[in-house]
Amino acid sequence: MGEDFTTNLGLNYNQTMTLGLIIVSISSAVVLVSVGIIPFLGLVVPNVISLLVGDNMRRTVPWVAVSGAAFVVACDILGRVIRYPYEIPIGVVVGVIGSAIFLYLLLRTRRSAA
Repeated sequence: MGEDFTTNLGLNYNQTMTLGLIIVSISSAVVLVSVGIIPFLGLVVPNVISLLVGDNMRRTVPWVAVSGAAFVVACDILGRVIRYPYEIPIGVVVGVIGSAIFLYLLLRTRRSAA
């Protein structure tokens, strides 16, 4: 909420910012260590949603969050089903599907009214 709001609450702004950054970095590190790197997720999902919904940030942010989570869950289920007794890592499945979608987005022809 800002430095003024933090000071009005009687808190030290620098300590609050440092604590928040430590919490975010630890939670990000735990997720990265347990799941691994998930490639193309930050490239594919926001671009597809902006093509479908538009560039209004107020409308697209919730859709990006829900679609990103649904994309990861769908890739996880697909990675578990392809070779049933074994499991393909989610980073591999998201990388393959995400790269295919990203290449499609890059190489598609734009049809515009001329």
